[in-house]
Amino acid sequence: MKRFLKIFNLSIYKHILFWIVVFLFYTTSARERFGTTEEVLVTYIFHVLYQIIIAYTILHFIIPYYKKNRSILKLLLLIILVFFVINFLNVSIRMSFLEKAYPDCYKVFLDNNGNITFWERIFDVKTIFIHLPLFYLQPLFFLVGLTFYENQYKLSKIREQKKELELKALKHQLNPHFLFNTLNNLYAMSVEKSDKAPEVIEKLSSILDYMLYGSDTKFVPIYKEIELIENYLALEQVRYEDRVLVSFKNSITENYKIAPLLLLTFIENAFKHGVSQELKMATVKINFSTDDDHIFFNIFNTKPLLNIEKSTKKKSIGLTNVELQLNLLYLDSYDLKIEETLESFSVNLKLKKQKNVYVFNN
Repeated sequence: MKRFLKIFNLSIYKHILFWIVVFLFYTTSARERFGTTEEVLVTYIFHVLYQIIIAYTILHFIIPYYKKNRSILKLLLLIILVFFVINFLNVSIRMSFLEKAYPDCYKVFLDNNGNITFWERIFDVKTIFIHLPLFYLQPLFFLVGLTFYENQYKLSKIREQKKELELKALKHQLNPHFLFNTLNNLYAMSVEKSDKAPEVIEKLSSILDYMLYGSDTKFVPIYKEIELIENYLALEQVRYEDRVLVSFKNSITENYKIAPLLLLTFIENAFKHGVSQELKMATVKINFSTDDDHIFFNIFNTKPLLNIEKSTKKKSIGLTNVELQLNLLYLDSYDLKIEETLESFSVNLKLKKQKNVYVFNN
C-alpha cells in the first residue's frame, strides 16, 4: 500500500492532502448545480474516485510498462482500456444508483438521453475519447507537476549533500599533508634543541586551532585566513631564517568571505618546492588585493637550481585538491592561473567576492 501511494517519492500524507484539495475544489465550485449538499458530496466522491483510479493506474502501471517496452501503440491501447473500464463503472453506478437517487440533478440529461441503452452508453466513442479525458485527467497533470517539483528539490538536496561530503574528503586529504610537513619541521628543531621551538609550537597551536575549529564552514571571514597565513609565514621564517626572503603585501581592508584553507596550500607548496631545497637565498612573494567585484591572490616563488632538471608538469596532491574545491565552491566564479618556468613558480587566483561582513584594521 505504501509503495502504491508513494508514487515518484511523494509521501502518503501529501497524496491524501492533494486529493482532499481536489475534492473540495469540485464540491465548492459546482455547488449551485445540485439541489442538496448530499448530491454534491456523493456525486463527487465517485468523480474523484475515478480520477484516483486513472491517475495511479497510469503512473504506477502503464508508464512503467511503457518504459520497459517502448511501444506507443501499447501505451495508447492501455490508456483506452483504462477509460473504457472507468466508463463502464461510471455508467453502471449512474444508471443503477445516482440517476434513481437524485433524478432532479440528472433530469436534463435523462430528458435528452433517456432512450439510450446501457451498452450504447458503455461504447459511446465521444465519451471515452473526449469527455472522460477532459474531466478525469486534470488532477493527473497536477500530480505529475508536483512530483516533478518534489523530485527536483530532493535531487538538489542530494547534490548539496554530495558536495559537502566531497569537500570534507578533500579537506581530510589536505590537512594531514600540511601537518606532516610542519611536524617534521618541529621535530628537526627539537633535535637541535633550538630556542625557537616554543615560538614554533605557539604558531602551530594557533594554526591547529583554526584548522580544527575555525574552518568547518564553507566560507569564513578573510581576516581569519590572513591570520593563518601570517602565522604560517612566521613559523617558516623561524625555520629558514636568512635562507628565504618573504614579502607579504595585503591591501584588503574589507572583510569578505572566502573558502577556508585554500590559499595555505599554495603557500605551503611554495616553501616545500621553492625553499626547502634551496642552498642559497630563496624568494617568496605574496600579494592580496581587490577590485569592485573580485579578490586577487598572487604568490611567486623561486625554484632551486637543483630541481631544474627534475621539473615536471605533474601537479601535487595539494594543488589538485585546491582545484577540486574551487570547482565545488566557486563554480564559474573564479579564475586560476598557474605558471611554471625552470626558475620560478607562480599562482594567480581571482575569486568572486562573497558578501562582506565588516571593516577591519590590518
